[in-house]
Amino acid sequence: MPKFKHSVLLYNGQAGASTADSVISMTAPALAAVSEKLELIQTNSPEELRAACRTLAADADALFVAGGDGTIHDAVQALSDVSAPPPLGIIPSGTCNDFARTLDIPMDLTLAAEELAGGVIKGIDAASINGHSFLNFAGIGIITDASTNIDIQFKERYGKLSYFMSGLQSMRQTEPFPIHLSVDGVRHKENGVLALVMNGKSIGTHSFPMDSIDPSDGLLDVFIIQNSSISAILEWFSLSKPDVPIEELAHIRHYQGTRVGIETDEPFDIDTDGEIYLKTPADIEILPQKLKMFVPTPLEMEG
Repeated sequence: MPKFKHSVLLYNGQAGASTADSVISMTAPALAAVSEKLELIQTNSPEELRAACRTLAADADALFVAGGDGTIHDAVQALSDVSAPPPLGIIPSGTCNDFARTLDIPMDLTLAAEELAGGVIKGIDAASINGHSFLNFAGIGIITDASTNIDIQFKERYGKLSYFMSGLQSMRQTEPFPIHLSVDGVRHKENGVLALVMNGKSIGTHSFPMDSIDPSDGLLDVFIIQNSSISAILEWFSLSKPDVPIEELAHIRHYQGTRVGIETDEPFDIDTDGEIYLKTPADIEILPQKLKMFVPTPLEMEG
């Protein structure tokens, strides 16, 4: 018996006909197998995607969105405004697919659809920021410079490697700046080249397998990189290794909380899930279990 009465697969028409055909052919069979009705909807702009998500929230009982981090960001913008949104499944068809990586969704489209169709539904936190929402991260400093400075042709040719190269270039060019931080009402005066508020644990495909970063724990993780020295860069990449004692790092500060304020002496661009359209000051608050999302069945539940 099908799990769902009305499932919807939203896919990005701007990605090109061949990409759209691949998404449909590789994901629709698994999704159709668990649905009485599977509806395929192509959207051609972020506005169309958000409108479709809001409209479908009324009668769909499963919503799958194929796209990259920006597409998922737009879907979350819409669904965060809905009181009881349907479960959301990420079909990773972008460049980095960072939140899909956080949820251990396979990068192969066919496997992703199969794992989600046979998976479980889990409560996932979102976060509000200055009247908007994000799912994975919000940051200022190097991270916005890396996104702004990225070469589009280089990105199209080399994909995720382009983010890494742009990040290294930005680190060499960025000087520390004052960061006025508050975490759950406690103020901290920092200087840094990056302030990062994380709900997920992957940025630019760089994963942080730290137990403290959990998108279902009702907490935000805040990182400050104090300078762009080689030592600081090595410490940052060391966070991808399990059991790194972050309290012993010399150039990175870490905080946790449910509400985070970031002020700067002058307005800074804010990168939210790879999208830049906000500026500091930032008022960020966790939205515990705001979304229901499809995830692969955990190993301990299999068999």
